[in-house]
Amino acid sequence: MNIKMVHTTLICIALAFVGAACTPKATPTPVDSVGTIAAELAMVMLTQTVGAYTATPLPPTVTPTPSFTETPLPEPTSSEPPKRPRVTEFTGCWTGPADTYTLISNIDAKKYVEIIGIGNTPGWYVIRNPYFHNPCWIQTAYLKIDPRTDLSKFPVMTPGP
Repeated sequence: MNIKMVHTTLICIALAFVGAACTPKATPTPVDSVGTIAAELAMVMLTQTVGAYTATPLPPTVTPTPSFTETPLPEPTSSEPPKRPRVTEFTGCWTGPADTYTLISNIDAKKYVEIIGIGNTPGWYVIRNPYFHNPCWIQTAYLKIDPRTDLSKFPVMTPGP
């Protein structure tokens, strides 16, 4: 072997060691302490055993038997429910109990409506507008209400601001 070749080989080996020594070291990965605790807790929960089964039955409970008493059925007051209120003439439906309030819409004659309240001003009812489905006020004179309708179930209403 030739001296030049030996020198070249030694220089290459030395450079390899120097290069390896100068290479930055890898930093260790940080430890995820929250994840580790959660994993440990999950492992403990999964490995716990359920309480042992007992062959001893629970004591029976007494269930009272309902006693039936015959009660007579109420007598029907009428064979049919009251008819829905109907508009008798073409009229306006307002935001309050007077034509000084804003007109919401006009309602055609013979249109069926739903009463939702009695106006705090005599002679007015609050109905659900059959076209826009919002409350509006209509004069009693333009409504035909079945006499079997229970008007006491409706609230007395006042117009909004």
